[in-house]
Amino acid sequence: MLMSDNPIISVVDLHKWFGMLHVLKGISFTVQPKEVVVIIGRSGSGKSTLLRCLNFLEEPSSGTINVAGQEVNCCLGGHPAYQKIMALRLNTGMVFQEFNLFPHMTVLGNVIEGLTTVKKMSKERAVPIGMKYLEKVGLLEKRDVHPIRLSAGQKQRVAIARALAMEPKVMLFDEPTSALDPELIGEVLDVMKQLAFEGTTMIMVTHEMGFASDVADRILFVDKGLIVESGPPDQIFTHPQDERTHSFLEPIRKTHNF
Repeated sequence: MLMSDNPIISVVDLHKWFGMLHVLKGISFTVQPKEVVVIIGRSGSGKSTLLRCLNFLEEPSSGTINVAGQEVNCCLGGHPAYQKIMALRLNTGMVFQEFNLFPHMTVLGNVIEGLTTVKKMSKERAVPIGMKYLEKVGLLEKRDVHPIRLSAGQKQRVAIARALAMEPKVMLFDEPTSALDPELIGEVLDVMKQLAFEGTTMIMVTHEMGFASDVADRILFVDKGLIVESGPPDQIFTHPQDERTHSFLEPIRKTHNF
């Protein structure tokens, strides 16, 4: 991954408090266009909170976030303008652990909902876009089906199509396979691998270490609200520099033969 002077994501001194609990403790990093960054760490380390702060599903307590030129500054005691947050969100697509599909809508209806409600696009314009991204995730034939008739893996692929249909500059994935049975994980990871191959800028939180090793350009290891170590997969998985990274990865390395 070539470094550029214009990262697509820039995070500077990000803090997040939940009451007296200091979850993120001054996180700073950048992401380059087309880069795939995987965030790993123990449960409770702040990984998902960090991801949710990037598109203001959680409002940071302080710090600066810039996504594709849309910059939002946060400070203790103040709230950024709603218009700035919405502009930043339009640059990010989010895929969650749970699928969050509308049960009363068809698959296609779910995929185009953001286009018609957020982007105010006519249904006539939205439908071809929705069908394009359903085809990308291999579910075009399910366009008229309701979510109740889908497997969990298919639901997550619809959720990915829904996020892609908004044509964001960056895709965020928060443990997208954690709610899936083992036999369904592969179909979702295959879609994500294809997105990475096509040059989609991605940040993901995942426990799928083999997948992270295969697709990531860079791994961020987060511990107790701090980025402890950052580097390419080969370095992080085989020669971690920090003892905390080594301790976390040691049992994983034995099972994955890193």
